[in-house]
Amino acid sequence: MSTPDGQMPGPGSLLDGRYRLDAVIARGGMSMVHLATDERLDRHVAVKLLDPVLAGDRAFVDRFTLEARSAARLSDPGIVQVFDQGVEGETPFLVMELVPGGTLRELLDERGPMPPYAAAAVLRPLLGALREAHDAGLVHRDIKPENVLISTNGAVKLADFGLVRAVAESRATSNSVVMGTAAYLSPEQISGSDTDGRSDLYSLGVLAYEMLTGVPPFSGDSSVAVAYRRLDTDVAAPSDQSDSVSEALDRVVLRATRRSREDRYTDAGQMLDELDEAARIGRFPAYAVPAPRQSSWSRARAAAAVSGAGSESEFDAADRESGEALRRGDGPVPTRVHTRADLSPAPAAPQPDRGSAAGPYPPGEVEHAGRRAPVRPRRRLGLLWLGLVIAAATLLAVAGWWLGSGRFETVPSVQGMSVGQATEALGGLGFAAVTRDTFSDDVAPSALVGTDPDAGTRVPRGDTVAVLVSAGRPQVPEVGADRTVEAVSGLLRENSLEPSRGESRHSDSVPEGQVVTLSPRPGTTVDVGTRVAMVTSSGPAPVAVPDVVGLAEDRARAALEAAGLTVSGVREVYDDEVDRGRAVGTDPGHGSDVARGDGVTLLVSNALEVPDLRDMPLDEATDVLTDAGFTVVRESPVTDRRIADGHVVRTEPPAGGSVDPANPVLRIVPSDAISVPVVLGSRASDAQRALREAGLTATIDTGTPDGIVYGQTPLPGRMVARGSEVEIDALG
Repeated sequence: MSTPDGQMPGPGSLLDGRYRLDAVIARGGMSMVHLATDERLDRHVAVKLLDPVLAGDRAFVDRFTLEARSAARLSDPGIVQVFDQGVEGETPFLVMELVPGGTLRELLDERGPMPPYAAAAVLRPLLGALREAHDAGLVHRDIKPENVLISTNGAVKLADFGLVRAVAESRATSNSVVMGTAAYLSPEQISGSDTDGRSDLYSLGVLAYEMLTGVPPFSGDSSVAVAYRRLDTDVAAPSDQSDSVSEALDRVVLRATRRSREDRYTDAGQMLDELDEAARIGRFPAYAVPAPRQSSWSRARAAAAVSGAGSESEFDAADRESGEALRRGDGPVPTRVHTRADLSPAPAAPQPDRGSAAGPYPPGEVEHAGRRAPVRPRRRLGLLWLGLVIAAATLLAVAGWWLGSGRFETVPSVQGMSVGQATEALGGLGFAAVTRDTFSDDVAPSALVGTDPDAGTRVPRGDTVAVLVSAGRPQVPEVGADRTVEAVSGLLRENSLEPSRGESRHSDSVPEGQVVTLSPRPGTTVDVGTRVAMVTSSGPAPVAVPDVVGLAEDRARAALEAAGLTVSGVREVYDDEVDRGRAVGTDPGHGSDVARGDGVTLLVSNALEVPDLRDMPLDEATDVLTDAGFTVVRESPVTDRRIADGHVVRTEPPAGGSVDPANPVLRIVPSDAISVPVVLGSRASDAQRALREAGLTATIDTGTPDGIVYGQTPLPGRMVARGSEVEIDALG
């Protein structure tokens, strides 16, 4: 499990209660690969741990899950199989097929450039892998030698489908994450345009150039300079660097690496056909690609052997499993990389020259297209010529009969026979008889239906004639891992059923446009030719945007995410009814239907709330409001006998109200009320002076200025407006 500070799990950790991590077998900028044991299925697997910083990004986790599920549906032997995925603590992980051996990068570093037959043996399984992936809508985006694995039994496999796209769409940042590798990126990836399967073919063409020549087609002082060179420069012909590369193989590399996508191969299958043609012309031998001897796998295995952990290391067990798979026939064997080598004459293969690297890649024992006949001793010339004439005459006679009617035979009727009798009858006439199941509404299962070709057809002796055996009425098949309309249509036709497009329905697990189920339901027995409707996915059901008005921002965000949505942004707006920092609403608004996982904008109030400043000194209140972002306007004072002079009586808007930050004017009303001072007992003239200094006017109602004050109106302590009159009464 991940440690509290976000570090990756280490050897001995158990992921998902199932996958026990053993030794580290590879390290990369954003990941680490462990040899691991699936304790539930008792088999060895490879577990890739990704940078923990990615786990905190919902966009990455969602894309990572989707891409892993899509990759898991791929079954081509040239693709590293994906078994499982998840997030343990803070660490995303991917469970994959274990490929003991090494990478193409390690092989090239160890042995140098490849001869054409070795490079073709690498390219062919990669093209098969890309053909299936592209048909399924997956684009790799990061084809490079480090992502091409070569097993100890000679299998060539492409790893990390969909991982680059998941990281690219993540908002998390990591200095170790690189979106693709500059030396192999297509021009559209450099310029930021959309990518498709032809982008992968460009990268594969660059990879082919490097395999054949030992160096990438572009170089520069920095990865950026290398990347941008391909925007205005074509890849050169590999034969400029290596004399062993034929013109036909040059054409494959040059077409794959055209700068414009429209000028490249339309798909991987087309590129594979031209590679096969180049192999046919060059008479490439069968070849099993060797695994590198100096690899991360071999170094990790050596380290495990030194540690002496047990009598048999996990590496020994993994290699033994791989060897057992090879003996069962599950593993690869050397294969010829062309398909028509023996159908027509071809020029002699070019001999290895500079850059061919034939030495480090010996072809070993291979099957050649033709063999030299043994040389016999010379006989006397006359007898030789006589034998030739007799043989020629006999050959012409036999050939005339054979090319006429002698090599044909009529397929007999087998009605009323058992399957065994029909097979024997066809074999007696020189046909290669095989049995083949066929669906039938009328003939009981296992009974004879007829032949293919039909009875009465003229067929060359030695050709195959199928004895058709009834499989009974067909059943609607289960939808397989490949749910594309094309794949399911083919499956229905294989079962003698007629596919049709049915309704669409929402599905959280099946991608949009792919088949969710069939109607009639799988397992239903139907007549031959029955029309079966394919119910396709219209994607996840829409989600209604919840009401978040009045919630604090963090609670509003949690409510949206709980509904299956993501918060794509936060925008501040003014609402005089919602406190600052709380949700005003969303865009799209409450109740709108949006796709699950889509982003919505959270609207948050930025209203300035008016504080309660009553009875606060005017200058102090002005400072508080200015610091809070208000523009203060002082109004004329009012007399409030409860508030002292120079203190705040009220604000406009009042305390608790709100102001728009776009026009944050707040009016403040001070008090001018003065407390009447005590002048009783003082000389009348002194009393007048004291009252004036307090901001009041004074009049002597009775007495003289020199008299002693014995009365005043208003009384001392009363609150009056500034400038108000106070009457005093004095003695004398």
